[in-house]
Amino acid sequence: MLTEVTERAMAHIEKDEVLLGGGVVQNKRLRAMVTTMAEERGARMYVPEPKLCVDNGAMIAWTGMVMHRAGARMNVADTKVDQRFRTDEVEVLWR
Repeated sequence: MLTEVTERAMAHIEKDEVLLGGGVVQNKRLRAMVTTMAEERGARMYVPEPKLCVDNGAMIAWTGMVMHRAGARMNVADTKVDQRFRTDEVEVLWR
């Protein structure tokens, strides 16, 4: 899903470069899939050195605060992890 969304974004904004970041970059399969996608598009992919690719808990906390201020509320029972949840399905209330 991340590769698909990345390719769609690159096409939408007409870019031929992609920079991966965050802890997810440690996933070798993801890097391989994005590398293949970029090569097929004639694009270049960049990945910072591993020590710079870590999860960003502060970013996640900030997003939660922004969502809460915008009125987003969830019951604890509705906050379970769903491995099939797509980031493009997130309801953005703060725009």
